Amino acid sequence: MPEIVYRTGCLLCHLVQTLPIGTNLGILRLLWTLLSGKLLESRGALFPALISAGLTDQEARRAEAALREGKFCVAPLLEGLRRQVQREKQWQERSIAGYHPFVVDWVGFSRPHLRGCVSKHFDSRAGKALPAIELGLLVRIGLVRQKRIPLLLGLVRGGDTLTLLRAAKRQMKPEDVLVADRQVTIKHLAQAGIGAFVVRAPIDFTARTRAVAPYSGRGRPCQRGAIVRPLARTYRGKTIAATSSHRREQFVYEGRTLRVEFWDDLVVANAAALDSALVFRCCVIWDPRYKHPWVLLTRLDVCGESLWRLYRDRWPIEQIPLSGKQLLGGCRSFVHSQTCRHRLPELCLLAGSLSLYLAATSAAVKTGFWDRVPERTAGRFRRALSQVSLADISTLPCFCVRVRKKASVYAHLPVGVLAHRRQKSSEAAFSVASLTGN
Repeated sequence: MPEIVYRTGCLLCHLVQTLPIGTNLGILRLLWTLLSGKLLESRGALFPALISAGLTDQEARRAEAALREGKFCVAPLLEGLRRQVQREKQWQERSIAGYHPFVVDWVGFSRPHLRGCVSKHFDSRAGKALPAIELGLLVRIGLVRQKRIPLLLGLVRGGDTLTLLRAAKRQMKPEDVLVADRQVTIKHLAQAGIGAFVVRAPIDFTARTRAVAPYSGRGRPCQRGAIVRPLARTYRGKTIAATSSHRREQFVYEGRTLRVEFWDDLVVANAAALDSALVFRCCVIWDPRYKHPWVLLTRLDVCGESLWRLYRDRWPIEQIPLSGKQLLGGCRSFVHSQTCRHRLPELCLLAGSLSLYLAATSAAVKTGFWDRVPERTAGRFRRALSQVSLADISTLPCFCVRVRKKASVYAHLPVGVLAHRRQKSSEAAFSVASLTGN
């Protein structure tokens, strides 16, 4: 059996061994089904994917029951993955100017026809927000063989920004820096109590200086600072000039020169009072590769190149939903219960993070004889697992005694129509007594 298959089986056993007996075996089978891409082949149908992975009909029902009714949550699985990654010491946390990027983002699993779906997520194809199961991601960025690999640390249900930031605050270390996109605002960061951050702002961003603007000699004296507009804009055919920057920098990266401008000691433009907790600086970076400049907000006292590198480390977080949704088939799912509609997307994202890490830390898998220089990619990893059946990995010696079927006693329970017929409690007791002969 290939080494990558054995290593994947050992890691999955390590993750699920703390779950209740029976549930852990069902979740292990489900994770293997996701990692091998069977859900992609079945176009989101769960039972055909489980059967295609090598399970019998009864084993497929138990795996689905573990997903729907099992007593577990995804947080212990993510914690087990973090401990295992630290134990193997192949993934090294990325450091830039002494800071470690801690990235947050949102991902949506589109469910346009799901009844009772109250959350929405923006769909770029439709150009608007559509019903979807929305999850918040908490991710650390590390290096494996000089390649940036994201490590999933937590998942937050719902699209509430403040809830996600508070969850990030609980997991952040003193040297961590929160890196986020435009959905996070300065007000959210102040409410969550996060002081170290690098977030992107819209191009038409405006702020005010913390110091009150001097009296011009006419009209009422100013009570707030002057408006700061980092970039010029056009309004009703008239051009509004940009505010002069306080300082400028430039650096060279891969042969191209990037320009940086700073505006210091700023507060939120519509703040009711000059709150010192909202003081920040704005940084605008012009990169010749991009049409529009980057507008970044931060409180870090670092150079423009470090800010640029910190925000660039936000991009690896996109690999997790890309692997979990597109590569492994989590973008389509036909589950409808209240628990499954959230648990299956969470397990898909966990499988996406697992596939990225295992592919980067294992030997490269060749596609065929023509593949002379194979890469360590999640697609090749999925192809290697798809050739192995679940019936084969059940014989691996890495399976501990806890990962097994639960020997439950169910002979005394009513079966058939009597097991699910709706009736009064007295009639149900009489039916059970007549069946057992008491």
